[in-house]
Amino acid sequence: MVCPNPSVDIYAWVEGFENGIPNRIKKEERYPGGKGLHVAMALAEMEIPVTVAGFWGGEAGSWIKKACNQYYPSISFIGPELDNWSRSCYTFKSPDSFDDTEILGPGPEVTESDFRMLQSEIDLELPYTEMMALCGSWPKGSPENGYGLIIEQGKDQGVPSFLDCTGVQLKNGLDAEPFGVHLNKKEITEFFKSDFESSKEQLLLSCRVAAVTDGSKGLHLISNEETHHALAKIEKVISTIGSGDCLTAGMIAGYMKNLPMADIAKLGAACGAANCLRKDLGMLYAKDVEELVNQQS
Repeated sequence: MVCPNPSVDIYAWVEGFENGIPNRIKKEERYPGGKGLHVAMALAEMEIPVTVAGFWGGEAGSWIKKACNQYYPSISFIGPELDNWSRSCYTFKSPDSFDDTEILGPGPEVTESDFRMLQSEIDLELPYTEMMALCGSWPKGSPENGYGLIIEQGKDQGVPSFLDCTGVQLKNGLDAEPFGVHLNKKEITEFFKSDFESSKEQLLLSCRVAAVTDGSKGLHLISNEETHHALAKIEKVISTIGSGDCLTAGMIAGYMKNLPMADIAKLGAACGAANCLRKDLGMLYAKDVEELVNQQS
């Protein structure tokens, strides 16, 4: 699991937001976050061993690892420890239009030496790795082809990669031809500047399988040989934060278990929906996943 820019995810409740005056937060809840950590914790919940590679900044970075292990002690961590703190990301809850507004921190600045150290530590883990997930943003100073370089590292040792990111890292990552990619419908059409069907065809030129999500309409799992649609329905949504990351975890778990492609789609959709049933941000319960998979059968 590669999570270059882990975060302290903060849920903050406010009565409202007014410009030019102090605004008081009524309550805060903190969780270990970042797309890759959400994937890692979902996999750990499904009893799949996980090592997370990232940049760990100062006391915040130490807190992220400690908080993650309070949920899942089996998760291991590698990667350089930096002086500057890891980022904080706020989601504000409010009775007005400010509700669900997110403010995302940039994270610490890294150097070329930091990146090389990350690569070296990943190299040591690859002989014991079945699949890599590469998820989320990179902190300032990182190479624009960071994911592409790590995908190539995995290929050199026969380890397939599943990519979940946007922007220049996505562009350069696709050039390295990962095994799988996860994007949502908006991201894929904006990236290829084309309609949905044409964008899916273009995406498959760079990967073997693609998981394309369309919000409440579910998941399209596609390859050049077959296509499957899956949708896990729930009645009450507690939080959607991290649902896409949990879906990525479900896809990876399905491939690691050598499930048929149709069942992988069902597992991915179930994991994404199960996240919505749990209060903790970007997490799920295995029992909910099992029920949602059976619901689709």
